[in-house]
Amino acid sequence: MSAASKCQWHLDAAGAPLGVSRYGRAMRKRLSRAESQARTRADLIASATGLFLANGYVATSNNQVAEAAGYSRGAVYSNFASKEELALAVLDRHTAEEFDAVRAALGSGSIEDRFDAFESWLVTAAGDPRWALLKSEMALAARTSPTLRAQLAAHDAAARDTVSGLITQLIDDSGLAVPIEPHTLARLVLALGKGVAIEGIIEPDQPMQWLRDLLATLRPWVRILVEFPPDTRA
Repeated sequence: MSAASKCQWHLDAAGAPLGVSRYGRAMRKRLSRAESQARTRADLIASATGLFLANGYVATSNNQVAEAAGYSRGAVYSNFASKEELALAVLDRHTAEEFDAVRAALGSGSIEDRFDAFESWLVTAAGDPRWALLKSEMALAARTSPTLRAQLAAHDAAARDTVSGLITQLIDDSGLAVPIEPHTLARLVLALGKGVAIEGIIEPDQPMQWLRDLLATLRPWVRILVEFPPDTRA
């Protein structure tokens, strides 16, 4: 009997493939080199995320990241050229998750529904100042690192492009007549989010009701833009 015929593949609770031998013993499928490296990289990013948010970027070392993830220090340097590259990977994953949530919220529905979804996302994101603190620490570190400064600038540019695309989709779907370029609006939205989050660092116990009140003030103007585009007004 071949080795393949002795095993029937199943998935364990975590979704990992398990082979069940004819003797009833579960065997975890051996990962390929690429799969193993991808898992190690994901584990290190998750470890760094928790430590950066809890203790700060400057106070966290690569050794601590490796130890918390259950790896040797060499695992960090075999996956990331530097602490800055690891931190950028943390930001990239967080940004991707945030934009996935925004796309899901703003992808369909009336303008009112989308405005509600945007308000919910902004209030939730602004209510966790730890990410703003991490980005601020990295921005300060970039003052003496042209490479990190360029990488952060590229990260911000990619974020603006994504938000600009979402705004363009919203304008096209709703028929909004907005006399401002989507890319400029994207800068405004991201700057607003950063500013609100930084305020949260200084006043962590300040409720977000003021932000809801501000958005409630803007809502009628959005409705006017939808119902009465500039080129239809007398």
